[in-house]
Amino acid sequence: MSGYGARYWAERTPNTKRGSYPVFRGEHEADVVVIGGGLVGATAAYVLAKGGLDVVLLEAERIASGATAGGIGAIVPEPDASFRDVQTACGIRTARTAWQEARRSALDMAAAIKRLGIRCDLTDQPLVIAASQTDASTFKREQADRKAAGLDAPLMAASAARATLGTSAAAAMRLRDGFVFDPVRATTGFTKAAVAAGARVFEKSAVRRTRFTRKQADVFTANGHITARGIYVATGRPGPVFHQLSRHVREQQGFVVVTEPLSAAMRRETGSRDVIIREGGADGHWTRWLSDDRVLFAGALGNPVPARQLDKTLVQRTGQLMYELSVRYPVISGLPAHWAWPLSVVSTADGLPWIGPHRNYPFHFFALAFGWHADGLAWLAAKAALRHFQQESKRGDDAFGFLR
Repeated sequence: MSGYGARYWAERTPNTKRGSYPVFRGEHEADVVVIGGGLVGATAAYVLAKGGLDVVLLEAERIASGATAGGIGAIVPEPDASFRDVQTACGIRTARTAWQEARRSALDMAAAIKRLGIRCDLTDQPLVIAASQTDASTFKREQADRKAAGLDAPLMAASAARATLGTSAAAAMRLRDGFVFDPVRATTGFTKAAVAAGARVFEKSAVRRTRFTRKQADVFTANGHITARGIYVATGRPGPVFHQLSRHVREQQGFVVVTEPLSAAMRRETGSRDVIIREGGADGHWTRWLSDDRVLFAGALGNPVPARQLDKTLVQRTGQLMYELSVRYPVISGLPAHWAWPLSVVSTADGLPWIGPHRNYPFHFFALAFGWHADGLAWLAAKAALRHFQQESKRGDDAFGFLR
């Protein structure tokens, strides 16, 4: 059902077409328990199981029903952060490594989807980062810092930017190695691949708590318990189970709209539509064009809204986003939104996600706070976790760690 609160990706593949998994019950053992059945958790379950580990995945609701179903569906070759800010906060080595690893992860994630034959409409699309007139000087310093660090940061000519974007921009960079896809279908595909590799998957099995001794970790649900030697936490935010880590993250709320289909006349005046567009920094907007001639537009980032006010706020933010979209593309003025939903955007002070172990949780590996998009970094987090649990961590794994 379309409308306020309905999510485009969730409706494309309803629960009845995703398969189902049992509720966890009883006493079990595993090498690693994956907490969270979104794209990050499903990818990890596959990578860990394929790496020879005995894996159990626990999802509180249904597979791909949380933030994954509300995402923007883009695999981009960089973190959700300003390179300049990360370089200032963490140093050039960490910043350079983070960007290099993120790009490699995007390529590896796309390659894995193709190799596994996951049907999720994966399509190559470069990322265009655009700056307004007010952001032009900051943008040019960002581009210069990336170039000085040896990263891909090609400026677009004004005419090329105009033709690509379909609107004006003070400056723009076009980064290759981006992709668009259906995140729900990708998640269900990785889940099936994980099961084929030997993983056990359970839905409607929320984790109530974890504990650990010197030798093992224990994971408890309402109906059972697992003894494991590792726990992979892919819940996006720390949540009540790991509330002590909440001080490491900032939770905000963004909003996403998907329009009615554009007419032929509208399509002629809205640019090339074969790129992912990001405007400004972490507080900016995201635009991507869908295969059914609709526009997905995300932004309006702010503090979380209390549940009692969310319906009213969603109506307001939908109107705001549709107005901002029409300012960029006047030809679509009056086009209504067909879907609109809120999205939790969890980030850190420097913008990089937390991927790695934490000293207060010796058996745990966390993959949290990815910002607007976890899609490209899901593969990186899974491979880093496999190395960690096999005690084969490599140089560079700490770029996203808690001690960076």
